[in-house]
Amino acid sequence: MARRGQIPGSTFVSTKVEPHGKDKAKVLGNLTLHGVTKPVTLDVTLVGVGANSMSKKYTVGFDATGTIKRSEFGVKTYVPLIGDDLHLTIAGAFELQD
Repeated sequence: MARRGQIPGSTFVSTKVEPHGKDKAKVLGNLTLHGVTKPVTLDVTLVGVGANSMSKKYTVGFDATGTIKRSEFGVKTYVPLIGDDLHLTIAGAFELQD
């Protein structure tokens, strides 16, 4: 079962990271949604780096945002009655594995 905000069967594969000043980057990649793959650029901000207080493992946290048009991914129901722009907000962390 999908959690709130989670889209079943969706994937994002990064192809390039472009640093943009302190703690910011643009991450370019391919988003697959509803069986359609399109290039997407995400604006990423570093949230923090250090030992996770619970696991004690080295962790890197980030936030990412971007906008896509849902119709470009085959989700066209009620366009233009309902907006076509879908604003993505992603929070994530990478944990160093032993």
